Formats: sequence, C-alpha cells, structure tokens
Amino acid sequence: IFHSFHLGIMDEDHRPFRSKEKKEVVFYTHYEEVLARIRPFGPYQIFCCIVILYASIEWAGNATFMETLGSVEPDWNCTLKDGSGYKTVGNYEKDKCQIIKDQCTEINAKTDNLEFFSLRAKFKLICDDDYVPIIQISMAGGSLIGALVGGHLGDAFGRQTLFFVGQLLIIITSMMSTASQGWLSFSIIMGVNCVLYGLLETTSLTMMMEYTSNKFRIIHAACFQWPIAYMVMALIAFLTKDWQTYFVFLNLVASPLAIGFMLFHESPRWLIARNKLDDACTVLNDLAHERWNNTKAKFTTRDISTITKNHTKPQYYTVFSLFASRRLAKQSFMQFISAFTYSIVSSTYIYTTSGIHSNAIMYTFLDGVFRIFVPFIIIFLDYRFKAFGRKMQFIGALTIEAILFAIVIVLIAVGYNYNDTAVTILIIITTMINDCVFWINIIQVTTQRYPTVIRCIAFGFIQSVKHLGSIVGVIALQPVLKSYSLGAFIIPEALILITLVLGFFLQPETKGKALMDQMVEANYGRLENAIPKALIKLAAGHKVNQVERREELRKEMEAVEAAIEKGKIVDSPWMFKGDSRRPSTFVVPQGEVFELEVIKTLQHIPEAIKGNSSRKQTKSSLKEYENRAYNHEDDTEEYAKEFKQEKERKFHEKELELEARSRRNSQLSVNVKNPSWSDNDASDLDDVKM
Repeated sequence: IFHSFHLGIMDEDHRPFRSKEKKEVVFYTHYEEVLARIRPFGPYQIFCCIVILYASIEWAGNATFMETLGSVEPDWNCTLKDGSGYKTVGNYEKDKCQIIKDQCTEINAKTDNLEFFSLRAKFKLICDDDYVPIIQISMAGGSLIGALVGGHLGDAFGRQTLFFVGQLLIIITSMMSTASQGWLSFSIIMGVNCVLYGLLETTSLTMMMEYTSNKFRIIHAACFQWPIAYMVMALIAFLTKDWQTYFVFLNLVASPLAIGFMLFHESPRWLIARNKLDDACTVLNDLAHERWNNTKAKFTTRDISTITKNHTKPQYYTVFSLFASRRLAKQSFMQFISAFTYSIVSSTYIYTTSGIHSNAIMYTFLDGVFRIFVPFIIIFLDYRFKAFGRKMQFIGALTIEAILFAIVIVLIAVGYNYNDTAVTILIIITTMINDCVFWINIIQVTTQRYPTVIRCIAFGFIQSVKHLGSIVGVIALQPVLKSYSLGAFIIPEALILITLVLGFFLQPETKGKALMDQMVEANYGRLENAIPKALIKLAAGHKVNQVERREELRKEMEAVEAAIEKGKIVDSPWMFKGDSRRPSTFVVPQGEVFELEVIKTLQHIPEAIKGNSSRKQTKSSLKEYENRAYNHEDDTEEYAKEFKQEKERKFHEKELELEARSRRNSQLSVNVKNPSWSDNDASDLDDVKM
C-alpha cells in the first residue's frame, strides 16, 4: 500500500515525493535580529556617514565662525583729532581703547597684508562697541533652543522631521547673513541659523545611532567629529580672504548636500517602537534591496510584530520624562554634569589659545589636523580590546584631562603666562581628548541608557547643556581670564574632578548592551531579562504559528480515526503517533522549529539556572547568559544557517528511510483487509510533510 501510494505521488507530480516549498515564517523578537538581516554596517550606513561628514563642513563653518575667523582683529588706521594725519593702532596694544578714545575721530581696519577681513573688522567691534560676545551668546542660545525643540519633534513625529527642509533653510540663512548691514542683523540671522542647526544636530545624531548595531556605533559617533570640516573651513578662508565671500563659497560647497539628505530613511527602530509596522517594513525592505545593502531580506508586519511590546496608543514624552524614575533621573544628572564639563573645557581651549591666534586660518587648520587621528585611535581600541569599555573610556579620558590641567595650573602659578607655548600645547592635548574621546563616550552612553521613545529628547537635552556651557564660557570664563587667569583653569579642573568622582560611582558599563525601546524597559531593564533568548523565540513562534497548524492537523487526525473505526481502508499520509483506537494517545507534531529550539535552549542554558543553586548565583548566571544572548548580534545569521543545515539533513535522512521501507513493504503480502502503517512510518511521513 505504501509503495503504491508513493508511486502514485510520483506519477501524479512526475517527480519524487518532496515537501512543499513554502515561505519560512520568521519571527523577530528584538531589533538587533532585524539589523543582522539588513547588515548593520553596509553601503547605506557608509553613505550616511559620508553625508554627515559632508554636512559638518556647513554646520561647523556657521556655528564656530565667531570663535576664530569672525573675531580676527586687524590693526586700525586712526584719523587723529588734531588733523595732523593718521596713526596705526596695533590690535595687541594694551591701551588701544584709551588711544582710540582720546586721539581718534574715526578708525578703519587696515587691509594691507590682512590674512582675513573678519566681521569684527567690518563692523568695528572693539572697545565699547565689542559686541562679539553678544553674537556668540545669540548663536549658542539658538543652538540650545533648536536642540530642545528637535529632541521633542524627533520623538513625537520622527527623526526625519524637517530634515531636508531644515538643511535647506540652514543654507539659505547662511547666505542671507552676507547681506547684513550691521552686527545686530547678523546676530539675528545667525541665531535663526543655529536654531535650525541645533534641531538637525539632535535628530541626525539620534538617527545615525539607531541605524547600526552596538559593534559599529562608535564609527557613526565619530562621523560627527569636525576635523575635516575645520581643515576645509581654513582652506575656504585662505582662498576668499573676506567674511562675506567666505559664506558664499561655504554654502556653494555644501549645496549638493541637500540631495544626500533626501535619500535618508526614517529610523526603522523608532517606527517599530511607535507601532508603525507598515512604514518600518517599507524602510527595512528598501535597505535590504540591492540598491543599498543587497541582503535580499524581506520583511512583513507579521515578522516584526513580536518586537514591540507596547500595543497601546503611543504616548508623547517631554524633557521631564528623562527624570520619570530614579534610574533615569540618576543617569540624566550624570549626563548633565558630563556635557557641562565637556563644554567648559572646550571653552577654556578657545579663549586661552590666543597665542597662535595671530594667524587664525592656520590655527583653524591645525585644530582640524590635531583632532583627525584621535577618533581612529578610539575606534581601534574599541574593536581590538573587549575590556576597553565605556566606563574605562570615561574614567581614562577625565583622568588624563585632570592631570594635564593640574600641570597647567602649576605652570601658571609659578609664573608662566596662559598663552605661552608650553601651556598652549598642554591645553591642545587636553582638548583633543575632551572633544574626541570624552564626547564620543557621552554620545554612546546616552544612546544605550535611554529607550527609543525618549532617545531624541535625551540627545536634545545633552546638546542643550553643551550649548549652555558655551554661554557660561562667554559670560564667565572670558572676564575671569582677563582678571585672574589662574581661575580660568581652576574652574574646569574642579568640574573634571567632580565628574570623575561621580562617574566612578554612578556611570554604568554599557559596552555590548542592547538598546532599549520602551519606557518600561528603562525603568526595570529589558522585559526579557529573566528569560533566555531561545525561549522567547520559541514562545513567539509557537503562539503565532502553531495554533492554526495544530488545529488543521487535529481535524485531519479525527477524520482518519473515524474512517479506521468504520473499517475503511485509509489511503492518507496523515497518520499520527500513538494507538489509533485511543485518541488520547495521539501526539500532534509541533514541527521542527519547536523541536530544534527546545534542544538548543536546553543545551545552552547554564547549569546554575537548571540546578538548585542559590538565588544570587542563579541571577548571576542568568545575567551572563542573557548578555551572551542579547549582546552579540551576529548570532542571528549563524542560527539561521544552522537551522537550515539541520532541516536539510533531517529531510535527506527521512527520504532515504522512506525509500528503504517502501522496498521492504513491497515484499509483504497485499492481502490485508485493514492495512495500517506503523507508528514510525506515519511519523516519518508526517515529518517529511512538515
């Protein structure tokens, strides 16, 4: 009978019996598994890094213009009050303001051999008319407001909110500044420009951190460093020699950037966290398409439906949500202190390295050169040494900064001037570590300690604190530097020590930790902290996929059982293990996914979890297993490959067994009234069918 049935199948389909080809149902329980399918660092992510590096030329060229190039002070031609002629007043003369007030009826900037005709020279911003600090505060305040607004817009409406339009408006307002007829109009226009910059800075940083996995996130963070931008700025300033022409060519260089911003996708992680699964699938399928990462993966809403744990209406959060729990409040306080310390140290560098400000263009160029190597060193150490974690970076960077600033304080205390070469070199080294190592560390910790639903607000918060520090630097550090230069270094040194001590006790190690998505995870940790990854995948797959399959098999089983009890000859492949006369012994097969995942789970769960160890040991072992399960994101591809090989091996083994049994069955007597197959034959056919 079996042989006839087998031949009948072959005659009907004209091919050997094989299992039906059908789409394998895949369920993703974490976004890291999705990233593994679309490649966490493929052509798309590389393209985004290039665009951000390109954008930094425009952003840095506008935001830092008044710190160096825009503040270059020339020598002045003084028209004497007595009508005897002209007098040159040097920009470094200590009593120049008194000379101008007492002897000059009018002053004009000397353009002979002038390296760069700055905004200060154009609008004569010196002495009583020195409004450069007001312009700097206006720009920093605009960036502060933009960062906070961008954080809220990014979490409420998406990271792409005003993305392309915002960059276009940055270019437009930057060009408008060249038409300014006074320092006030320039200040207002650049304030608006910096509002837009603060918004884009926050949303783009959040988006880039969510595009990739923990392994490559440090590369995306390094893309927001500005060494290349500073060198390009210096080149443009060297070629143009004038602040208005500088802005024209800066924006001409950055104009093609707008096209690149049009190709950015919304963060799929944010879309999934907000239950916008259709939009998330559209983005993921495009990223996996051959035009980008070329993984040919296909996603449906059913595939990713088990990732999100929040099936209620999405909530809208504010900056106060960063302090919604004790855990979040502690981290937010730590990030506030860190960002403020970073900003004060950077401000100290800007206002104390005037010893090489005599050539502002070369100063800007060298600023970029000194910074360009540090991100590569940090990336190498992060990849090469697993022990080089986030906390080690944090403590190491601040320790070096504290030592270098302590040396500077000693040098100034024994009589060195703050703009001497030895002091300047130490300050430059400190700032390179501060701006590269420490700031990248702040970005990475912020990414991992806040869930997706408030991550953009968190970035807006630390960016606004950074700009607040810039305002404090303008208001406090500059006057202190003029009246008591030692105090300008004691203040940042004290902040560094406070941050170092607090970070030693409060800052957690986050390297290798998976990102959180919902607020409940931020308050209590990952929802699956106490459940191994394999069991989560098993539960999701079994719940969604097996219910319908079991019901279908049960109906087939009941039909076959009814036919056998009536004495009919059953010609059906649907036979089940157990006694056909006792329905209670029937076992409904669960499929190879169920079996394989149970085996894998039992093999990999540590003994401390399976045994009767102490509660503390069990929790420790479970945490160790959880970290291995969640934090190494490359296991998804290995698991899929292993599962496919296991499935193919089982299929070939069953096919060979069926052929051997069919030959044996053909030799048996065919005069059987009520033929029935053995349990093993039925099970094998069922396995092949599955």
